[in-house]
Amino acid sequence: MILVLAAGLPILTAAVAVLMRALRRRDDRAAWLALGAAVFAQAIGAIWVAWPGGETRFPNHADLVLLAFFPFVFAAALLFARRRLVRITPALWLDAAIGSVGSAAIVAQLLGETAQRATGGGWQSVVALLYPMFDVLLVVMVLVAVTLRGWRVSSVWLLIGAGLLAHVAADVGYAWAGFMGERRPLWVPLLGLLSPVLIAVAALRPAEMPRKVALEGWRTLVTPSVMTLVAGGLLVADHFNPTSTPAVLLAAATLVLALGRMTLTFMENTVLQHSRALALTDELTGLANRRAFHEQLRRALHEDSRLAVAMVDLDRFKDLNDTLGHHAGDLLLAKLGKRLSEAVGSCGLVARLGGDEFALVLPGAGLAHATDIGRRIGAALQAPFEIDGLEVVMDASVGAALCPDHGTTADELLQRADVAMYQAKDARTGFQIYDPSRDRHSRERLQLIAELRHALERDELVLHYQPKVNLATGLVDGVEALVRWQHPVHGLRGPGAFLPHAEHTALMRPLTLHVLETALAQLAAWRADGLDLHMAVNLAVQNLLDLRTPGQIERALERHGIPPQALTLEVTESLMLHDPQRAGEVLADLKALGVGLALDDFGTGYSSLEHLKRLPVNELKIDKSFVMTMDRDPADRAIVASTAALGRSLGLRVVAEGVESRASASVLAAIGCDLAQGFYYSPPVPADQLPALVRAARDAQIGVADVI
Repeated sequence: MILVLAAGLPILTAAVAVLMRALRRRDDRAAWLALGAAVFAQAIGAIWVAWPGGETRFPNHADLVLLAFFPFVFAAALLFARRRLVRITPALWLDAAIGSVGSAAIVAQLLGETAQRATGGGWQSVVALLYPMFDVLLVVMVLVAVTLRGWRVSSVWLLIGAGLLAHVAADVGYAWAGFMGERRPLWVPLLGLLSPVLIAVAALRPAEMPRKVALEGWRTLVTPSVMTLVAGGLLVADHFNPTSTPAVLLAAATLVLALGRMTLTFMENTVLQHSRALALTDELTGLANRRAFHEQLRRALHEDSRLAVAMVDLDRFKDLNDTLGHHAGDLLLAKLGKRLSEAVGSCGLVARLGGDEFALVLPGAGLAHATDIGRRIGAALQAPFEIDGLEVVMDASVGAALCPDHGTTADELLQRADVAMYQAKDARTGFQIYDPSRDRHSRERLQLIAELRHALERDELVLHYQPKVNLATGLVDGVEALVRWQHPVHGLRGPGAFLPHAEHTALMRPLTLHVLETALAQLAAWRADGLDLHMAVNLAVQNLLDLRTPGQIERALERHGIPPQALTLEVTESLMLHDPQRAGEVLADLKALGVGLALDDFGTGYSSLEHLKRLPVNELKIDKSFVMTMDRDPADRAIVASTAALGRSLGLRVVAEGVESRASASVLAAIGCDLAQGFYYSPPVPADQLPALVRAARDAQIGVADVI
């Protein structure tokens, strides 16, 4: 009885611990119950073997109970795997069958005759062989589990794996002693006791979130490949030296299963190739799709140091869709794809990225070849498309970027080809090679915008003021505020270095409000010092289209105590093209507020006379491009004179900018301009230098030009 307790009580205790812990678990409860049942079967078998008067020879009826350990363990493994594998496929079941039958073939070949001699044949030999067969499967299962998890195994799985391997080692020692008719070594029962203890400790460990593992790659082929080689080897060996019949039959069954696995793999690969072809093909046009384009581009960059990337976008495609419907648009895209393929030929890949946007990869292409492809595409679109009985003529804009001239990575080339395409669309040229000087989306521009944002926060933007001289009196009536950037590294930067980039961002609106606030504060200081001036500030398109702008300006005037009549807001003709109706509403509110409104750069925009008639402006600024050369060019002088006359007839104050000579100033005074500004009088100067100019001109009653 002491032997029974020593042999079975620790294992039974471990089994109870596992089962009790399993009942309290929420995670993997069924798997842990199966594992507890396995340990429980081991305990019952151990007690049976050790019971006084029990069978002592190997194998015996108690082994039938001990063998139940393995099905329970395999069931637990399947339950654990169900939560951790992404999916359990038919191929996985075939691999398990190949592993099982192959393991049985190996054991039957190695131990079949030995087991028959030791047990006398019959069911005893089958039972004797089941131990090593199951043990081999158990070892394979543990190794596969460790391999699938990438050797990053937690303590729970290490304990379970160690417990199962200890069980295998005990079985090997037990079976070896039984086959040889020898006394079992002491380490055999010790390992038999260690196995359930390790599993019990694993069950008592805290629960861990399962990590999903995908069965893919070379790891899925290890088990079927090894077992197929072994089975084939057994059959070859049997040809030269007959082996046991069970081993031959099991090896043949392994090869049949391997053939089934091969057939399944072939079918899966066929489906995969078809799926891949669909995944890389645009369904509408039959061209390569976005994924195929990116793969080809990366491959071309790896293989060739020179290539071109082109983006093709249809002009007015939305109009076609809106007029004839999306069905007509799809027909057009399908026919366009064919024409693009014919135009490019074998020179490169044509892909549809989406919508009406196509892309080309041209390996080995330089500027000349890319330009030639752009010409071919333009020629291919000359013939009309027949869509539902109608002849439709479409144009396309093509932009190209070259490697390594414009970039060396796929992202750089695509971005710059896209910029070039929009440059072609804006310029209506049809084809455009990327031009860095016209790129409003470069990395340098992004860095400049980021720095400019910080400049606003750190108050690095300063204002210089250019005097506006009254041509009748020669005195300074007002000033125009012009922004500068006191860069901490590059020094003072003019507006041309940053304003063109800021104009296309949300930063322009707060920048304009900052300039307005600074200018009004300075004007209030000058007026308090006795300088009765008016201030002109340029209004950006973002502010012109913002219905909140009039209220913001009104509050700024009140904060600084400036009458509205002392402020003039300058807008250009081009700003009116964005949203004329909303811009008109904002200008009407500003006019009602009482501030002056000036139409800047007059003569360089569109529909100037229409704007003069419709907009509530009270000042007209003649663009400097006409004023700077009017003393030498009769045509410019005639334009300035007629513009000044037009302004006077409409009751507008006329301002000429860009005055650079005494002759121009004299002509402007003679033709009736009211105010003038330019380098002849004074360049833009810091705020602290302006009072001296104004007072000197006033005290001497002479023009500022004579003072400086």
